[in-house]
Amino acid sequence: LFINMCGWLRHPFFVDFRLNQTKKMGYFLKFNRQKKQKKKPMSKLYKSIFNVNGCSVVKQEQTDTTVTITVRLTKGNASRCGCCGRKGKLYDNGREQRVWRTLDLGTKMGFIRMDTYRVKCKKCGVKTVKVPWASHRSGFTDAFEQQVAWAVCSMSKKAVAKQLRIAWNTVGEIADRVWDRLDTRPIKAGCIFRRIGIDETSYKKGHKYITVVVDHDRRCVIWVHEGYGKEVLDLFMRELSEEQRKGVELVTCDGAKWIRSSIEEFLPNAERCVDSFHVVQWATEALDKVRVEAWKEARKENRNQKRGRGRPTKDSVPKDRTAEGIKNSRYALGKAPENLNESQQRKIELIASRYPRLYRAYQLKEELRIILKMGYDDARENLDRWLWRASHSRIGSVKDLYAKIKRNYDGILNTIRLGVSNARIEATNNKIKLLIRTAYGFRNMNNMLSLIMLSCSYVDVKIAYEWESESRESSSKAA
Repeated sequence: LFINMCGWLRHPFFVDFRLNQTKKMGYFLKFNRQKKQKKKPMSKLYKSIFNVNGCSVVKQEQTDTTVTITVRLTKGNASRCGCCGRKGKLYDNGREQRVWRTLDLGTKMGFIRMDTYRVKCKKCGVKTVKVPWASHRSGFTDAFEQQVAWAVCSMSKKAVAKQLRIAWNTVGEIADRVWDRLDTRPIKAGCIFRRIGIDETSYKKGHKYITVVVDHDRRCVIWVHEGYGKEVLDLFMRELSEEQRKGVELVTCDGAKWIRSSIEEFLPNAERCVDSFHVVQWATEALDKVRVEAWKEARKENRNQKRGRGRPTKDSVPKDRTAEGIKNSRYALGKAPENLNESQQRKIELIASRYPRLYRAYQLKEELRIILKMGYDDARENLDRWLWRASHSRIGSVKDLYAKIKRNYDGILNTIRLGVSNARIEATNNKIKLLIRTAYGFRNMNNMLSLIMLSCSYVDVKIAYEWESESRESSSKAA
């Protein structure tokens, strides 16, 4: 019977029947395969748009102003500690859903929703489960925070808040979190700093300052802290390892005593370089004190001149305008002789004829400015001669300048010999003041310090799409 049945199956009728049934079955399988593929692309689409991994999209909702997706963590990303990321045991089920704000989709705000729960970690204790798209205790995704950090480096906080539709005070908190996430300080990494610059700058009225440390080789800020003085600078010195302290070869600064004492205590191999700009500034301030004294003397002489009643006659002596000329000569005395215009040259000639003491102080200032531009050997010889002249000038403010330059004698010569300046840190201070002015001040000191480090440090804050492309490349390489 079996042999007969096999023979019947070979009959042409049965062969055609089996081929038709196979084709029908193929169409059925193909139809079902297309039917199943309709759900997968929608889930992948929303995951790629919202840039979320390690989860599956369960539901999506839309309104006139928002687009929200509900997700569920995959098995590999579930039950991880929100702080350290380690696997933990389920502690309790979530009582409510948690929502994260993500980048806008056109004109609509994007949100990610998920049922959260807590896990028990051996290291951190009971913590909320970790999600791959956001930091712990943050209501915003990492991509959204990256966008805020990039925008706040060049815009005011008010403009960023209006553009991204968040609260004004939230911008500073996001800047803090982004800086904590990107903070890979060279100090902690053990990098050697060969040449650094130290200076303080004001950030608010009332003598409120911050101390800034710049790496000249990397051309960026490596440390910033509220306040100034030896106690504040010692905090930076103690963060350095013994090897890092020995590796510092050069420190540019002004003539502050607290910087000098801290360098001598912690940096044994460093040469202190006093910037030439500050030296000329000291000389200009001393010259201005002499100018004020000469102006007061000239004003007293004018007050003692008595004039009769009525209009002055043609033969009368005109009123002496020397006091006014000295009072308005501050800008002319501060300029180099080759840059003076005709009216300023006349003021200098008047001072030379009437007040030789002030003119002698002006000559000493110009000689010092020229000495700082000479070579090392010539500068050293001429600076010694200048110090002798300043000490015998019989001018009080010039003698004070002599004592200050004598105290920083080695630092000034080191600057001339090595050809360095403090221009980079002065430019950084100008940028810091611009950031503070753009933000119209800061109420929170941590927000200000974080924004300074994001804008002026070694960290390259990227815009959201650049950050997302880099994260995808790194994840693909890791895979």
